[in-house]
Amino acid sequence: MEPRMTSCFLRTTAALIALGPAAALASTTHDMPDFTGPLVTPAVNPLPKDMLNIEPYLIHTHVRARYGNDGSRHALRERERTRQWQVALPVIYGLGETTSVQLTLSALRTSTPSGHTDGLRIGDTHVRLLQRLSGPGDDGTGWVTAVSLAQRLSTGKYHHLNTNPLNGTGNGTSRTTLAFGAQKLQWLADGRALRWRGQVAWSPSPGLTRLHGTSVYGTGPGFHGSARHGQAWNASIAAEYALHPRWVLVGEAVFNRTGKVRMQESHRAWEHRPSQDLSLAPAVEYHLSATLGLIAGVQFTVAGRNAAAYVAPQAALNMVF
Repeated sequence: MEPRMTSCFLRTTAALIALGPAAALASTTHDMPDFTGPLVTPAVNPLPKDMLNIEPYLIHTHVRARYGNDGSRHALRERERTRQWQVALPVIYGLGETTSVQLTLSALRTSTPSGHTDGLRIGDTHVRLLQRLSGPGDDGTGWVTAVSLAQRLSTGKYHHLNTNPLNGTGNGTSRTTLAFGAQKLQWLADGRALRWRGQVAWSPSPGLTRLHGTSVYGTGPGFHGSARHGQAWNASIAAEYALHPRWVLVGEAVFNRTGKVRMQESHRAWEHRPSQDLSLAPAVEYHLSATLGLIAGVQFTVAGRNAAAYVAPQAALNMVF
């Protein structure tokens, strides 16, 4: 992580920690609060055996600028700006008391001032296996830790895009990600609950991706070559503060870094530089019942290198069966 980005991420983390006062166990008898989980950082505690969780998301991403290699932000011209609607459907099932499996499907539609995707199109698919290492105490407090293995499946279109590159909804890589997550619920002196959640993740290089014609990598008609992605890293931290039995405030910081992409066609080769970005994702949760909750917020970038600067309002309905 670059020094400037490291400093920014640490300041953001400190700001999240400052959301809540110092913890104190005011009582051993508390009504357990309801949480949907933050917008981005994935679940750490698995579902009980045979329980099902479905949480459809609606996300609208507006890219208005880009970060240069030196971290400077440059506004895009109006015709270069993009808007994307995405529907994401994470489905989680409890395989056992310490193990859950998750399948996430998605569909996207992208537009610019001069054109748009030919309808809503399927994006890449993700499968994730979560294994808990340690669980909470009887009162729900204490650290929960887990490891996960996730696989990205290339189900979205990424090349053979003919004359409309906006039809690209994936990147063609079958990327594997290993992650460690931790979560803790604590009761504050005022009797309210504060839940922390964090994750660090690493993904090795997924290998070679064959490309033909117009693609999401900027290649044009007649191209026949390949792209090779480098490693990728992710870190996030989130805090959920139970303001009221039905209302929860959320603060979240997310850092992503992706290694360089090596492009090759015949005997010609070039590289796309590594990219990274830091985003924040404040949100509000409202719980209609213990098994039905709504979360709405916005994720937006605050720093980056060789990456898009975006604002992404989003909402999700969390349902437990």
